[in-house]
Amino acid sequence: MDILISPTRFLPNAGSQAVAEALERGARRCADVSRVVLRPIPEGGRGTIDAVVRAMAGRIRRSRTVNAMGRGIDARWAMLPDGTAWIDASEVLGGSEVSDLSRASSWGLGQLIAEVMRWGPQHMVISLGDVMTHDGGLGLLAFFGMKASDGQGRPLAGGLYALEHVEHIAQRSLTLPAVPLTVLFPRALPLTGPAGATLRDGVSKGLAPFQLGAVETQMQRYAGLLEEFWATGLAAHPGSGEGGGLAFALMGLGAQAQPAAAFLLDTLHIENYWAQADWVLTAQVSLDATQTLSLAPALASRMQNTGIPLIAIVERLGDSYAQFYSSGIQGIYPLDDKPRSAKDTERSRIHLLEQAAFRVAMWMRA
Repeated sequence: MDILISPTRFLPNAGSQAVAEALERGARRCADVSRVVLRPIPEGGRGTIDAVVRAMAGRIRRSRTVNAMGRGIDARWAMLPDGTAWIDASEVLGGSEVSDLSRASSWGLGQLIAEVMRWGPQHMVISLGDVMTHDGGLGLLAFFGMKASDGQGRPLAGGLYALEHVEHIAQRSLTLPAVPLTVLFPRALPLTGPAGATLRDGVSKGLAPFQLGAVETQMQRYAGLLEEFWATGLAAHPGSGEGGGLAFALMGLGAQAQPAAAFLLDTLHIENYWAQADWVLTAQVSLDATQTLSLAPALASRMQNTGIPLIAIVERLGDSYAQFYSSGIQGIYPLDDKPRSAKDTERSRIHLLEQAAFRVAMWMRA
């Protein structure tokens, strides 16, 4: 059997490449497996540039900028042979570096974009998964020349404090990136509303539950000011809330927003690899009604008429997972072989992935 293995990452402790290698080890324990090709897809968060560079012979570079708290860092980004520059926004605005959400600003991403522009890219792709700021992209817009001020006319630089006090939006001398921009969103998350960035992600970024209502109101006011300034509605656009509103800000600067998994499958020309496979194995943490843009459904939509079986290994199944059988997934198998606590599953993920891949390979052999 020839297999294409194309999983995504299992946060927080297993990147997409590590997941793919674990699945390969498990599948190769089946005697009938002869050839395995790995093409991990990280879905637009930390590690996206590594997967793209590995698959497309690009180069990792570093440029000086500041992180969300204003500390200087050398941020990684990637340049591909075709002149496309890739940025993972989480390299600048993610992780444990965000110690105070009220002051965490997206300014540093703007500075990194400007630094990358000095290398003369033909196109720029920015993935927005795993970003921990929540300022609606106000800091990034300030870098490119947009002036946000409070009721007294004092300038605001970013962070939740700025979001709370912004009353006026003006333009100084807007300096836009001179190449086409594409922003990748892992989820169809709008900026505001019951399913929006604040009410969905606020607690995971450090907001207390009692703060969510006030921050949502502030985000709605801020979005209204910018939509009036731009004379276009973007807050309800799918994906505009990704990165705490960074997608909203970048779309306002002219960026095109795309679902991350689908865009990466196209970029990596995944169809060239499944054409030689007897079946395809993917894996992701969860699969439910909210995961329509995730990797397994994106793969299924492309493979539906190929006749090649697609099998998914999933750690958590939601109530509506059965709907994905009709979209082209032939088999959905659990990661765990017996009941375990979430902590035990997380600690044993690599081993469990190997075991699950072996079981699937034996079932496909039969």
